[in-house]
Amino acid sequence: MMQLLPAAARIEVAWKNGGGVTSVVASAPGRLREFGWRLSLAEVSQAGAFSCFPGISRFMGILQGRLRLEVEGQQPVELSPAGPAFGFAGDAATHAAPVGGAVHNINLMFDPACFTASLDYEPEGIQRPACAAAYLMLTLGPMMLNGTALGALDAALLPSGEAVDAQGGGAWIAALAPAAP
Repeated sequence: MMQLLPAAARIEVAWKNGGGVTSVVASAPGRLREFGWRLSLAEVSQAGAFSCFPGISRFMGILQGRLRLEVEGQQPVELSPAGPAFGFAGDAATHAAPVGGAVHNINLMFDPACFTASLDYEPEGIQRPACAAAYLMLTLGPMMLNGTALGALDAALLPSGEAVDAQGGGAWIAALAPAAP
């Protein structure tokens, strides 16, 4: 059964490096870590280094603004709204700098020993078949999801085996499944 995650119910968590605050959308416990996966939102208003998360994989997407991201071992990239999510290792030295003002981003972190994951932006009319993955959706505007009304930045967690039928504004959608043993 779909679990609604209203924007107004979110909790904030201080960044490990002390440089800001993350608003946790949803998370699941991990075996040996504080989380197996976590989807969160953050505002980046100044340049700085990212916190290190050894053994964690990350995907980042942009809700508003533009962000220059430099990840150790990769070419620098500039992320912008509606662009693809960018994947990188949580323990790679990473530096971010907003381009032209504050940036609001979405961040999916997961333990690849426990989960497989993806993060995609869908502009409208989202249909996904029922499968072994759970879907976690963050709406960017008013939306009808499987017959339920959601507001901007509300989220919903759909368990594995439940299809997605969404009408309305765009959304970021994470697919999460247990990793193979």
